[in-house]
Amino acid sequence: MNRLEEINIKHDRLRGLLEARQADALWLRATRNIAWFTAGADASIPVDSDTGAYSVLVTADRRVVYTNNIEATRLRAEEDFESLGFTYEEFPWHAARQPDLPRMITDTDAADDLLPLRLVLLPSEMERLRALGQDTAAAVAEAASAARPGDTEHQIAARLAAAARARGGIAVVNLIATDERISQFRHPLPTNKQMQKYAMVVVCMRRYGLVVSATRLVYAGAVPPEIAQKNLKVAAVDAAAIAATRPGRTLGEVFADIQAAYAAQGEADQWQHHHQGGPAGYNARERIATPGDPWVVQADSVYAWNPSIVGCKSEDTILVRQDGFEIVSAGPATWPMIEIAVGDQTINRPAVLPV
Repeated sequence: MNRLEEINIKHDRLRGLLEARQADALWLRATRNIAWFTAGADASIPVDSDTGAYSVLVTADRRVVYTNNIEATRLRAEEDFESLGFTYEEFPWHAARQPDLPRMITDTDAADDLLPLRLVLLPSEMERLRALGQDTAAAVAEAASAARPGDTEHQIAARLAAAARARGGIAVVNLIATDERISQFRHPLPTNKQMQKYAMVVVCMRRYGLVVSATRLVYAGAVPPEIAQKNLKVAAVDAAAIAATRPGRTLGEVFADIQAAYAAQGEADQWQHHHQGGPAGYNARERIATPGDPWVVQADSVYAWNPSIVGCKSEDTILVRQDGFEIVSAGPATWPMIEIAVGDQTINRPAVLPV
């Protein structure tokens, strides 16, 4: 499936949304929605912006890029939207214009309608996700395996950011903790603290709008038995979460299996100290799973679970298929793995790498 075919399918889905909402037009301003509809265009200039540097208006028979003259030159040269069925509405950077149609809705108005459309990937999106997954795995492994005693967390984070950029992506989440900070904080922003022995490297890498998440742990020297045991426990919870994520099940049912997995490891309360993840795709997490959540898992959707036990965490990104799952961020082959049996399946989860 080429890019034009993908956009045409998505345009047809938006026609259904417009009809259901009795609207004449949908104005897409969020970077994630622009990336989704355009099959991978990046509308972000500030990389943390939720709103694009340009926007897209979609009607039943038109798709229009609203852009200032700053962006227009690059878009015409590098995105070539016109060959993809778009027209341009261009304006001077100092005189911004926006669409003004009588029955227009925005992607903020239609957020609940757009979410299920974004979550189920087309074959071309799956190809981009798999490629991103392998590059994410390589980037986080490169940064983590290079960590050494004396490195500051900022230095490790810089390597991770560079490894993502070198592969055409960006680390939209870049979390580093070393030694005691791994036990203290579940969302450890990097600091100038120096690594002594133990490091946790966390990334959510974005490319073409899609985001893949992964966590890796490294230890300088032989891995202590207590850390290896915690890693084994959290790997078992992660494997249970992955195996539980099947089409037709609710997130509440999956969450109950995650809670049971924690309890089976003698860590029944640990799920209360951090969210466990949920559907992903064009956000690091499109929705955070909670107990009793009625959201239904669909085939061809992306999930990232991130169970943690104080001092340890396991995380990768999976593509849920009708007949199973793919761990898209698995690897590289040199990374040590733990084999976890879940029913009649064996699921590999990353071990702590001695460095």
